Amino acid sequence: MKSSPRASLPVALLLLALAGVSDCGGTKSQLAGLPGPPAAADVNSYVGQPGDSPSQTSLWNVTIDRSQNTYSYGPTSGPATSGSIAIVDNNFVILLGQNGYQSGLAVEVPGQAIILRPGDSTAPLVFAVQQTSCFAIGGNVKFLYALSPGINGPSSPFFGEIYAATSSDGSSWQFNNQVNYISPYQFSAQENTNVPSAAVFPGYPGDFSATCDAADGSAAVSATPLAYFNSGADTFPVPTQFIVSPGGLFFENQNYENVPATEGWNYLNVSAWGLSESAVPLTVAGVASANYLGFLFESDPSNAIYRTRLVTFGNAPISGTVMNGGTFPNEDPTQPPNLNMSVTFNTQDPLNNGVYYLAKLTIPNDAPSTFTGSCLSYGVSQTGNSTCTNDGVAMAGDYTIIMSASDANGDQETLVLFQQ
Repeated sequence: MKSSPRASLPVALLLLALAGVSDCGGTKSQLAGLPGPPAAADVNSYVGQPGDSPSQTSLWNVTIDRSQNTYSYGPTSGPATSGSIAIVDNNFVILLGQNGYQSGLAVEVPGQAIILRPGDSTAPLVFAVQQTSCFAIGGNVKFLYALSPGINGPSSPFFGEIYAATSSDGSSWQFNNQVNYISPYQFSAQENTNVPSAAVFPGYPGDFSATCDAADGSAAVSATPLAYFNSGADTFPVPTQFIVSPGGLFFENQNYENVPATEGWNYLNVSAWGLSESAVPLTVAGVASANYLGFLFESDPSNAIYRTRLVTFGNAPISGTVMNGGTFPNEDPTQPPNLNMSVTFNTQDPLNNGVYYLAKLTIPNDAPSTFTGSCLSYGVSQTGNSTCTNDGVAMAGDYTIIMSASDANGDQETLVLFQQ
Protein backbone atom coordinates (compact mmCIF):
# COMPACT_ATOMS: atom_id res chain seq x y z
CA MET A 1 0.00 0.00 0.00
CA LYS A 2 1.13 3.53 -0.65
CA SER A 3 0.30 6.84 0.90
CA SER A 4 1.67 10.35 1.54
CA PRO A 5 5.34 11.33 1.12
CA ARG A 6 5.04 13.76 4.06
CA ALA A 7 4.81 12.63 7.68
CA SER A 8 2.56 15.61 8.43
CA LEU A 9 -0.05 14.40 5.94
CA PRO A 10 -2.04 11.34 7.12
CA VAL A 11 -3.40 10.28 3.78
CA ALA A 12 -3.11 6.52 4.29
CA LEU A 13 -6.57 5.87 5.70
CA LEU A 14 -8.17 2.47 5.69
CA LEU A 15 -11.63 3.32 4.48
CA LEU A 16 -14.79 1.79 3.16
CA ALA A 17 -18.23 2.76 2.02
CA LEU A 18 -21.26 0.89 0.86
CA ALA A 19 -21.62 1.62 -2.82
CA GLY A 20 -24.49 3.74 -4.11
CA VAL A 21 -24.38 5.22 -7.57
CA SER A 22 -25.48 8.20 -9.65
CA ASP A 23 -26.17 7.67 -13.31
CA CYS A 24 -25.22 10.22 -15.93
CA GLY A 25 -28.41 12.15 -15.28
CA GLY A 26 -27.75 12.49 -11.57
CA THR A 27 -30.62 10.23 -10.52
CA LYS A 28 -30.45 7.84 -7.58
CA SER A 29 -30.03 4.16 -8.36
CA GLN A 30 -28.71 0.96 -6.83
CA LEU A 31 -25.54 -0.93 -7.64
CA ALA A 32 -26.02 -4.71 -7.85
CA GLY A 33 -25.07 -6.50 -4.66
CA LEU A 34 -25.84 -3.62 -2.29
CA PRO A 35 -28.82 -3.25 0.05
CA GLY A 36 -29.62 0.23 -1.25
CA PRO A 37 -30.90 3.14 0.83
CA PRO A 38 -33.55 2.33 3.46
CA ALA A 39 -36.96 3.91 3.67
CA ALA A 40 -36.77 7.20 5.52
CA ALA A 41 -37.73 6.95 9.19
CA ASP A 42 -38.93 9.64 11.57
CA VAL A 43 -36.02 9.08 13.96
CA ASN A 44 -32.45 8.72 12.68
CA SER A 45 -29.22 8.50 14.65
CA TYR A 46 -25.80 9.08 13.14
CA VAL A 47 -22.18 8.57 14.22
CA GLY A 48 -19.30 10.82 13.17
CA GLN A 49 -16.83 13.39 14.42
CA PRO A 50 -16.02 17.10 14.01
CA GLY A 51 -13.81 18.08 11.12
CA ASP A 52 -10.97 19.00 13.45
CA SER A 53 -10.71 15.32 14.33
CA PRO A 54 -6.91 15.23 14.83
CA SER A 55 -7.59 16.88 18.21
CA GLN A 56 -10.72 14.86 19.02
CA THR A 57 -10.64 11.53 20.84
CA SER A 58 -14.37 10.80 21.05
CA LEU A 59 -16.85 9.93 18.33
CA TRP A 60 -20.08 11.94 18.24
CA ASN A 61 -23.72 10.86 18.17
CA VAL A 62 -26.30 12.95 16.33
CA THR A 63 -30.05 12.19 16.49
CA ILE A 64 -32.82 13.94 14.55
CA ASP A 65 -36.40 13.11 15.59
CA ARG A 66 -38.81 14.48 13.02
CA SER A 67 -41.87 13.07 14.79
CA GLN A 68 -41.12 15.13 17.92
CA ASN A 69 -39.16 17.90 16.14
CA THR A 70 -36.18 17.47 18.44
CA TYR A 71 -32.42 16.93 18.15
CA SER A 72 -29.51 15.82 20.29
CA TYR A 73 -25.79 15.70 19.61
CA GLY A 74 -22.47 15.47 21.37
CA PRO A 75 -19.44 13.28 22.07
CA THR A 76 -20.23 9.71 23.06
CA SER A 77 -18.00 10.28 26.10
CA GLY A 78 -19.89 13.30 27.39
CA PRO A 79 -23.32 14.93 27.90
CA ALA A 80 -25.52 15.67 24.88
CA THR A 81 -26.83 19.02 23.69
CA SER A 82 -30.53 18.93 22.82
CA GLY A 83 -33.38 21.14 21.70
CA SER A 84 -36.09 21.54 19.09
CA ILE A 85 -35.80 21.77 15.30
CA ALA A 86 -37.47 23.57 12.44
CA ILE A 87 -37.46 21.86 9.02
CA VAL A 88 -37.05 23.85 5.81
CA ASP A 89 -37.47 22.17 2.41
CA ASN A 90 -37.52 18.72 4.06
CA ASN A 91 -33.77 18.18 4.41
CA PHE A 92 -32.56 21.50 5.87
CA VAL A 93 -32.68 21.55 9.66
CA ILE A 94 -32.51 24.61 11.94
CA LEU A 95 -31.44 23.73 15.50
CA LEU A 96 -33.10 25.84 18.18
CA GLY A 97 -31.78 26.41 21.68
CA GLN A 98 -33.73 26.61 24.91
CA ASN A 99 -34.57 30.25 24.22
CA GLY A 100 -35.98 29.43 20.78
CA TYR A 101 -33.17 31.12 18.88
CA GLN A 102 -31.08 29.40 16.24
CA SER A 103 -28.19 27.49 17.81
CA GLY A 104 -26.98 25.45 14.85
CA LEU A 105 -27.68 24.19 11.35
CA ALA A 106 -27.76 20.82 9.63
CA VAL A 107 -28.38 19.29 6.21
CA GLU A 108 -29.68 15.72 6.31
CA VAL A 109 -30.31 12.84 3.96
CA PRO A 110 -32.65 10.98 6.33
CA GLY A 111 -31.40 7.48 7.08
CA GLN A 112 -28.08 8.08 5.29
CA ALA A 113 -25.97 10.92 6.69
CA ILE A 114 -26.02 14.40 8.15
CA ILE A 115 -23.77 17.47 8.04
CA LEU A 116 -24.11 19.26 11.37
CA ARG A 117 -22.83 22.67 12.41
CA PRO A 118 -23.17 22.67 16.19
CA GLY A 119 -23.03 26.42 16.73
CA ASP A 120 -22.14 29.55 14.79
CA SER A 121 -19.91 29.93 11.75
CA THR A 122 -16.75 29.28 13.82
CA ALA A 123 -17.85 25.75 14.79
CA PRO A 124 -16.24 22.82 12.92
CA LEU A 125 -18.64 20.71 10.90
CA VAL A 126 -19.62 17.22 12.03
CA PHE A 127 -20.08 14.67 9.23
CA ALA A 128 -21.99 11.65 10.59
CA VAL A 129 -23.43 8.51 9.00
CA GLN A 130 -26.17 6.06 9.96
CA GLN A 131 -25.59 2.30 9.87
CA THR A 132 -28.32 0.32 11.61
CA SER A 133 -27.16 -3.24 10.84
CA CYS A 134 -24.44 -5.42 9.36
CA PHE A 135 -25.14 -6.15 5.71
CA ALA A 136 -23.53 -8.01 2.82
CA ILE A 137 -22.23 -6.45 -0.39
CA GLY A 138 -21.71 -8.33 -3.62
CA GLY A 139 -18.31 -8.72 -5.25
CA ASN A 140 -15.29 -6.49 -4.71
CA VAL A 141 -16.51 -2.89 -4.74
CA LYS A 142 -14.58 0.39 -4.85
CA PHE A 143 -14.99 3.33 -2.49
CA LEU A 144 -13.56 6.88 -2.71
CA TYR A 145 -12.61 9.26 0.08
CA ALA A 146 -11.04 12.53 1.20
CA LEU A 147 -9.68 13.41 4.62
CA SER A 148 -11.92 15.48 6.86
CA PRO A 149 -10.77 19.07 7.46
CA GLY A 150 -8.39 19.84 10.29
CA ILE A 151 -4.97 18.71 9.04
CA ASN A 152 -1.99 20.36 7.40
CA GLY A 153 -0.58 18.98 4.18
CA PRO A 154 0.95 19.96 0.86
CA SER A 155 -0.71 22.57 -1.31
CA SER A 156 -1.64 19.80 -3.74
CA PRO A 157 -5.00 18.13 -2.97
CA PHE A 158 -5.38 14.38 -2.71
CA PHE A 159 -7.90 11.54 -2.75
CA GLY A 160 -7.91 7.80 -2.16
CA GLU A 161 -9.63 4.60 -3.15
CA ILE A 162 -10.11 1.22 -1.48
CA TYR A 163 -11.99 -1.98 -2.33
CA ALA A 164 -14.11 -4.07 0.04
CA ALA A 165 -15.91 -7.40 0.05
CA THR A 166 -18.00 -9.12 2.73
CA SER A 167 -19.15 -12.52 3.86
CA SER A 168 -22.67 -13.60 2.88
CA ASP A 169 -24.13 -12.37 6.19
CA GLY A 170 -22.12 -9.13 6.33
CA SER A 171 -20.39 -9.99 9.61
CA SER A 172 -16.90 -10.24 8.06
CA TRP A 173 -15.30 -7.64 5.78
CA GLN A 174 -12.14 -7.78 3.68
CA PHE A 175 -10.34 -4.71 2.30
CA ASN A 176 -7.78 -4.59 -0.50
CA ASN A 177 -5.98 -2.50 -3.12
CA GLN A 178 -5.87 0.79 -1.27
CA VAL A 179 -4.09 3.56 -3.17
CA ASN A 180 -3.76 7.20 -2.16
CA TYR A 181 -3.09 9.84 -4.79
CA ILE A 182 -1.50 13.28 -4.82
CA SER A 183 -3.06 15.42 -7.54
CA PRO A 184 -0.67 16.90 -10.09
CA TYR A 185 -1.19 20.49 -8.93
CA GLN A 186 1.81 22.04 -7.18
CA PHE A 187 3.43 18.65 -6.51
CA SER A 188 6.69 19.15 -8.36
CA ALA A 189 7.87 20.32 -11.73
CA GLN A 190 9.01 16.81 -12.55
CA GLU A 191 5.80 15.05 -11.55
CA ASN A 192 3.25 17.63 -12.67
CA THR A 193 2.16 15.52 -15.62
CA ASN A 194 -1.60 16.17 -15.39
CA VAL A 195 -2.19 12.75 -13.83
CA PRO A 196 -2.27 11.89 -10.10
CA SER A 197 0.86 10.48 -8.48
CA ALA A 198 0.63 7.52 -6.10
CA ALA A 199 1.85 8.59 -2.66
CA VAL A 200 4.53 6.66 -0.78
CA PHE A 201 4.30 7.17 3.03
CA PRO A 202 3.32 5.48 5.35
CA GLY A 203 2.41 1.98 4.22
CA TYR A 204 -0.40 -0.48 5.01
CA PRO A 205 -1.12 -4.13 4.18
CA GLY A 206 -2.38 -4.92 0.71
CA ASP A 207 -5.40 -6.52 2.34
CA PHE A 208 -6.82 -6.81 5.85
CA SER A 209 -9.93 -8.14 7.54
CA ALA A 210 -12.54 -6.44 9.73
CA THR A 211 -15.60 -7.40 11.75
CA CYS A 212 -19.06 -5.84 11.79
CA ASP A 213 -20.98 -5.75 15.07
CA ALA A 214 -24.52 -4.47 15.62
CA ALA A 215 -26.54 -3.75 18.76
CA ASP A 216 -29.58 -1.61 19.60
CA GLY A 217 -30.12 -0.46 16.03
CA SER A 218 -26.53 0.65 15.45
CA ALA A 219 -23.65 -1.09 13.66
CA ALA A 220 -19.96 -0.45 13.00
CA VAL A 221 -17.13 -2.21 11.18
CA SER A 222 -13.87 -2.45 13.13
CA ALA A 223 -10.31 -3.46 12.22
CA THR A 224 -6.77 -3.09 13.58
CA PRO A 225 -4.38 -3.11 10.63
CA LEU A 226 -0.67 -2.40 10.97
CA ALA A 227 0.81 0.89 9.80
CA TYR A 228 4.36 0.76 8.39
CA PHE A 229 6.84 3.52 9.23
CA ASN A 230 10.56 4.13 8.68
CA SER A 231 10.54 2.45 5.26
CA GLY A 232 8.76 -0.54 6.72
CA ALA A 233 11.20 -1.09 9.57
CA ASP A 234 8.59 -0.13 12.20
CA THR A 235 4.99 -1.30 12.40
CA PHE A 236 2.23 -0.24 14.78
CA PRO A 237 -1.41 -1.34 15.16
CA VAL A 238 -3.95 1.32 14.17
CA PRO A 239 -7.48 0.73 15.56
CA THR A 240 -9.96 1.73 12.87
CA GLN A 241 -13.74 2.14 12.94
CA PHE A 242 -16.09 2.54 9.98
CA ILE A 243 -19.72 3.68 9.97
CA VAL A 244 -21.40 2.83 6.66
CA SER A 245 -24.77 3.82 5.21
CA PRO A 246 -26.60 1.35 2.93
CA GLY A 247 -26.82 4.13 0.33
CA GLY A 248 -23.08 4.63 -0.06
CA LEU A 249 -21.94 7.30 2.41
CA PHE A 250 -19.47 6.62 5.20
CA PHE A 251 -17.44 8.03 8.09
CA GLU A 252 -14.12 6.52 9.20
CA ASN A 253 -11.79 7.13 12.13
CA GLN A 254 -8.28 5.84 12.84
CA ASN A 255 -6.48 6.07 16.16
CA TYR A 256 -2.70 6.52 16.02
CA GLU A 257 -1.99 6.54 19.75
CA ASN A 258 0.26 3.48 19.30
CA VAL A 259 2.58 5.39 16.95
CA PRO A 260 5.41 7.05 18.95
CA ALA A 261 6.33 10.68 18.35
CA THR A 262 9.74 9.58 17.08
CA GLU A 263 8.06 8.45 13.85
CA GLY A 264 7.12 12.05 13.05
CA TRP A 265 3.38 11.39 13.12
CA ASN A 266 1.55 14.50 14.29
CA TYR A 267 -2.04 13.32 14.78
CA LEU A 268 -3.77 11.20 17.41
CA ASN A 269 -6.85 10.61 15.26
CA VAL A 270 -7.43 10.90 11.54
CA SER A 271 -10.91 10.68 10.06
CA ALA A 272 -12.30 10.84 6.54
CA TRP A 273 -15.54 11.45 4.70
CA GLY A 274 -16.35 9.51 1.57
CA LEU A 275 -18.78 8.00 -0.91
CA SER A 276 -18.99 5.00 -3.17
CA GLU A 277 -17.87 5.01 -6.78
CA SER A 278 -20.44 5.28 -9.53
CA ALA A 279 -20.87 2.12 -11.62
CA VAL A 280 -20.51 4.18 -14.80
CA PRO A 281 -18.63 7.34 -15.81
CA LEU A 282 -20.54 10.52 -15.00
CA THR A 283 -21.13 13.63 -17.04
CA VAL A 284 -20.59 17.05 -15.50
CA ALA A 285 -23.90 18.17 -17.01
CA GLY A 286 -25.70 15.38 -15.15
CA VAL A 287 -23.92 15.98 -11.85
CA ALA A 288 -23.84 19.76 -11.80
CA SER A 289 -27.40 20.45 -12.94
CA ALA A 290 -28.92 18.82 -9.83
CA ASN A 291 -29.85 20.91 -6.80
CA TYR A 292 -27.50 20.72 -3.79
CA LEU A 293 -27.49 22.13 -0.28
CA GLY A 294 -24.54 21.84 2.09
CA PHE A 295 -21.63 23.59 3.75
CA LEU A 296 -18.23 25.02 2.90
CA PHE A 297 -15.69 24.37 5.66
CA GLU A 298 -12.52 26.49 5.73
CA SER A 299 -9.87 25.47 8.24
CA ASP A 300 -6.63 26.83 9.67
CA PRO A 301 -5.74 23.90 11.97
CA SER A 302 -2.40 25.38 13.04
CA ASN A 303 -4.31 28.09 14.89
CA ALA A 304 -7.51 26.08 15.53
CA ILE A 305 -9.53 28.57 13.47
CA TYR A 306 -12.50 27.48 11.35
CA ARG A 307 -15.23 29.06 9.27
CA THR A 308 -18.33 27.26 8.00
CA ARG A 309 -20.95 28.63 5.64
CA LEU A 310 -24.26 27.26 4.40
CA VAL A 311 -24.19 27.07 0.59
CA THR A 312 -26.24 25.92 -2.37
CA PHE A 313 -25.02 24.80 -5.79
CA GLY A 314 -26.42 23.61 -9.10
CA ASN A 315 -30.08 23.73 -10.08
CA ALA A 316 -29.13 25.68 -13.21
CA PRO A 317 -27.54 25.16 -16.63
CA ILE A 318 -23.75 24.93 -16.49
CA SER A 319 -21.11 26.68 -18.56
CA GLY A 320 -18.53 24.17 -19.75
CA THR A 321 -17.63 22.18 -16.64
CA VAL A 322 -18.44 24.95 -14.14
CA MET A 323 -21.13 24.55 -11.46
CA ASN A 324 -22.16 27.81 -9.85
CA GLY A 325 -23.43 28.38 -6.33
CA GLY A 326 -22.95 30.47 -3.24
CA THR A 327 -24.01 31.54 0.20
CA PHE A 328 -27.43 32.56 1.52
CA PRO A 329 -28.07 36.05 2.91
CA ASN A 330 -27.84 35.70 6.70
CA GLU A 331 -27.66 31.91 6.13
CA ASP A 332 -31.40 31.85 5.47
CA PRO A 333 -32.16 29.14 2.85
CA THR A 334 -35.61 30.62 2.20
CA GLN A 335 -33.91 33.62 0.56
CA PRO A 336 -32.46 33.71 -2.98
CA PRO A 337 -28.80 32.68 -2.79
CA ASN A 338 -25.78 34.76 -3.64
CA LEU A 339 -24.01 33.36 -6.71
CA ASN A 340 -20.50 34.01 -5.42
CA MET A 341 -18.82 30.58 -5.66
CA SER A 342 -18.08 28.01 -8.35
CA VAL A 343 -16.66 24.52 -8.84
CA THR A 344 -14.79 23.87 -12.07
CA PHE A 345 -14.76 20.08 -12.50
CA ASN A 346 -12.52 19.80 -15.58
CA THR A 347 -11.66 16.26 -16.74
CA GLN A 348 -13.03 13.11 -15.07
CA ASP A 349 -10.48 10.51 -13.99
CA PRO A 350 -10.72 7.67 -16.54
CA LEU A 351 -9.86 5.14 -13.80
CA ASN A 352 -12.23 6.43 -11.09
CA ASN A 353 -15.82 7.24 -12.04
CA GLY A 354 -16.97 10.49 -10.51
CA VAL A 355 -13.47 11.72 -9.53
CA TYR A 356 -12.32 15.08 -10.92
CA TYR A 357 -8.70 15.47 -9.78
CA LEU A 358 -8.06 18.69 -11.76
CA ALA A 359 -10.97 20.56 -10.17
CA LYS A 360 -10.83 24.14 -8.90
CA LEU A 361 -12.82 25.84 -6.15
CA THR A 362 -13.47 29.59 -6.41
CA ILE A 363 -14.88 31.50 -3.42
CA PRO A 364 -15.01 35.14 -2.32
CA ASN A 365 -11.65 36.46 -1.14
CA ASP A 366 -13.11 37.47 2.22
CA ALA A 367 -11.37 35.18 4.71
CA PRO A 368 -11.00 36.68 8.22
CA SER A 369 -7.66 38.34 8.94
CA THR A 370 -7.02 35.66 11.56
CA PHE A 371 -6.73 33.03 8.80
CA THR A 372 -3.17 32.31 7.76
CA GLY A 373 -4.10 30.58 4.50
CA SER A 374 -3.03 31.93 1.14
CA CYS A 375 -4.92 31.53 -2.13
CA LEU A 376 -3.13 29.85 -5.00
CA SER A 377 -4.59 32.45 -7.36
CA TYR A 378 -6.73 35.57 -7.14
CA GLY A 379 -9.28 37.02 -9.52
CA VAL A 380 -12.25 39.34 -9.88
CA SER A 381 -15.88 38.19 -10.10
CA GLN A 382 -18.43 39.48 -12.61
CA THR A 383 -19.68 41.83 -9.89
CA GLY A 384 -16.20 43.27 -9.33
CA ASN A 385 -15.42 41.47 -6.06
CA SER A 386 -12.09 39.80 -5.31
CA THR A 387 -12.07 36.00 -5.59
CA CYS A 388 -9.83 33.23 -4.29
CA THR A 389 -9.21 30.04 -6.30
CA ASN A 390 -7.55 26.88 -5.00
CA ASP A 391 -6.89 23.50 -6.58
CA GLY A 392 -9.02 20.57 -5.47
CA VAL A 393 -10.38 17.10 -6.02
CA ALA A 394 -14.16 16.69 -6.45
CA MET A 395 -15.87 13.33 -5.93
CA ALA A 396 -19.45 12.85 -7.09
CA GLY A 397 -21.77 9.98 -6.28
CA ASP A 398 -25.29 9.21 -5.21
CA TYR A 399 -26.72 12.02 -3.06
CA THR A 400 -23.39 13.71 -2.57
CA ILE A 401 -20.49 15.80 -3.84
CA ILE A 402 -17.41 16.01 -1.62
CA MET A 403 -14.62 18.36 -2.66
CA SER A 404 -11.31 18.91 -0.89
CA ALA A 405 -9.17 21.89 -1.91
CA SER A 406 -5.80 23.03 -0.55
CA ASP A 407 -4.34 26.53 -0.33
CA ALA A 408 -0.67 27.50 -0.55
CA ASN A 409 -0.15 26.71 3.14
CA GLY A 410 -1.69 23.24 2.91
CA ASP A 411 -4.84 24.29 4.79
CA GLN A 412 -8.04 22.66 3.57
CA GLU A 413 -11.31 23.93 2.17
CA THR A 414 -13.93 21.18 2.19
CA LEU A 415 -17.21 21.41 0.33
CA VAL A 416 -19.90 18.82 1.21
CA LEU A 417 -23.18 18.91 -0.75
CA PHE A 418 -26.28 16.73 -0.45
CA GLN A 419 -28.63 16.52 -3.43
CA GLN A 420 -32.10 17.84 -2.70
